[in-house]
Amino acid sequence: MSTITFREYNPNSGALLSNISTLNFSKVASGTHSRVKVLDIVFSDTTLVGNLKLGIIANGEIVVNPDPQGPFNDGSTTSGHFGIESTATFDAATAASSLTRHFPGLNGTGLSTDANNVSVNMRSANVSYYIYLDIEVGSTDSNVSGNGSYKIFFDYM
Repeated sequence: MSTITFREYNPNSGALLSNISTLNFSKVASGTHSRVKVLDIVFSDTTLVGNLKLGIIANGEIVVNPDPQGPFNDGSTTSGHFGIESTATFDAATAASSLTRHFPGLNGTGLSTDANNVSVNMRSANVSYYIYLDIEVGSTDSNVSGNGSYKIFFDYM
């Protein structure tokens, strides 16, 4: 049976912290960014994984991206409130400050083909690149609370 494991890393050192089943960004004050979360995804008992994408399927009352700007080849944009970047090797500089690439919008379809998903490369046949995530709560979002959800999509052999 195949398993998917999400591993979280220390954003300062790159040391493996633990396997996780949920992401907790803790409290984020209005007008600020959360601390960057660093993780990767390991697919066990598979020969090859490809076409990995992440999408936001629930936004916890935070507007994902009111005006997507400057799209990149992976589908991310230069604007937005849900940051996402990825690198082949751990990069402490990327993890040290607010992310500059973001999801272009909410995946409202729940499908892998949704235009608001962001592609993530693989650093081996079954381990993803390091994935950096953060959230910015807008300065006018003073009473935002709730849970958001990311969804992963992939092809495997």
